[in-house]
Amino acid sequence: MSPATRQNAFNSVSATLRQIQPLLGKITQASNLNELCLATCEVLKNDFNFQSTGFYFINPLNQKLELVLGLNLTEEEKRDAESTAMNRHPGWVIQNKKTFLSNKDELKTEFHRRLNLVSRLFCPVIFKDECIGTIGVASSEENAFNDNHVAFIEFLCQIVAVAYENIAHVAELELAKERMNHAIEAVKFGIWDWDIQKNILIWDLTMYRLFGVDPADFSGAYDAFGKLLHPEDAPRVTRELEETFHTKKDFHSEFRIQTRHGTRRIAAHAKCVLSESGSVARLVGANWDVTEARENEIKLLQASKMSSLGEMSSGIAHEINNPLSILLGKSHQIRKIASKAGMESTSLIKLTSDLDSTIERIAKIVKGLRNFSRDGAGDPFEGKLVKELLEETLSFCSSRFKNHDIEIRFPRFPEALKIECRPTQISQVLLNLLNNAFDAVQELPDPKWIGIEIADRGADVEITITDGGPGIPEAIRAKILEPFFTTKEVGKGTGLGLSISLGIIKAHHGQFFLDPESKNTRFVIQLPKVQP
Repeated sequence: MSPATRQNAFNSVSATLRQIQPLLGKITQASNLNELCLATCEVLKNDFNFQSTGFYFINPLNQKLELVLGLNLTEEEKRDAESTAMNRHPGWVIQNKKTFLSNKDELKTEFHRRLNLVSRLFCPVIFKDECIGTIGVASSEENAFNDNHVAFIEFLCQIVAVAYENIAHVAELELAKERMNHAIEAVKFGIWDWDIQKNILIWDLTMYRLFGVDPADFSGAYDAFGKLLHPEDAPRVTRELEETFHTKKDFHSEFRIQTRHGTRRIAAHAKCVLSESGSVARLVGANWDVTEARENEIKLLQASKMSSLGEMSSGIAHEINNPLSILLGKSHQIRKIASKAGMESTSLIKLTSDLDSTIERIAKIVKGLRNFSRDGAGDPFEGKLVKELLEETLSFCSSRFKNHDIEIRFPRFPEALKIECRPTQISQVLLNLLNNAFDAVQELPDPKWIGIEIADRGADVEITITDGGPGIPEAIRAKILEPFFTTKEVGKGTGLGLSISLGIIKAHHGQFFLDPESKNTRFVIQLPKVQP
């Protein structure tokens, strides 16, 4: 094309562009390939009367040339056009990245001959130095297309390439957003944005799920969030936020929240967004639930302590059992010598019998300590007399109760009652309840007592432990089994003893609960005699 011809073509295209400028805006604003082709078609129909128009694009998934939109073609003709595209002019344009123009009848393919298309013009759509498609027009008239048509279609292809790039970028952003949302959902992170100056707190859906709040019930102000905090943690979180505003450093916190399903522990991390004046204008961050993680950390710490205690207990048991065996042997020798010497007095026999009983009691305590100090979670279920479980557990604490003038009320029960269980774990539950009962009554005036009852409930055995204290206030009864909830002073309890006990009993297919009918604190354990 000569310079003069190119200039004339440019002038003609410019005039056309001024007329169709509003339509070109539709091309650049297209959100997908189909919208892009329809908008382009509207431009072509506005100023040209082509008998046929085709939009071919390479499918990035299979690299096949597909007819995205074919105007004035039947469905059969569209299928035929697409199946033969690579062997016709569209394929040539894709491979050579050049415009194809023919106004001659002898270059018609079988497809064009059937449709009586004489003049054909195909221009490449170039994106990132690759031909991703072609726009083609055809007419049944000879010499239907001139340089003006070529210049206009080529320019239109450039506009389409820019629009295609925008669509590709939007698609990439949407895909990245989808990946991020899936990743956030997978790790159950809640995302939030707090405009501090306007006091507008924006939550995503995961935040509402974390806090157990209906979006319709959340005002979007900080006070609505503050009301969800545990009363004991709210002042500390406020101080940490004030420190963040002062230092402009990242916000880190961990706090408890109160939901309809109980108390949960939530971790938070946020970045400061500064205003032009340098003050903190917004906080953008994430929250996630760490309740189970903290429980597992405590359990691991407890297991580590129990493991160390077990090793120590084994050593102590070995060191104590040897002299105990010697003492027991000497006791038998004393009785034997006394018998030979005719010194079988009642007092001597009683003394040696008492000595034997004391030795056996020490041996039982040592054995119980060694067994109790194990984790026991991986132990197999085994049949165990309930009487033995209680006796082994009481051997650890009966002396302490006696020293504090605490009476153990232990009525008679069927001694043959047996359950399938992990004895070490059930002993740990019983000891935890007895220790809690001790803490509840030790400062009370006499009489101080702790009651233990055993009942045969058919397929189950029921064990209850009651203390003579004033009972647990109604306001906190529903929370008493929740992780980290404790009524003890700071440093005297983790708030996990009862929740761990609940987990152990559930693992035994049993039930563990606070008796709501008792005026005293009365915990109930129900265990099946035979594990399912």
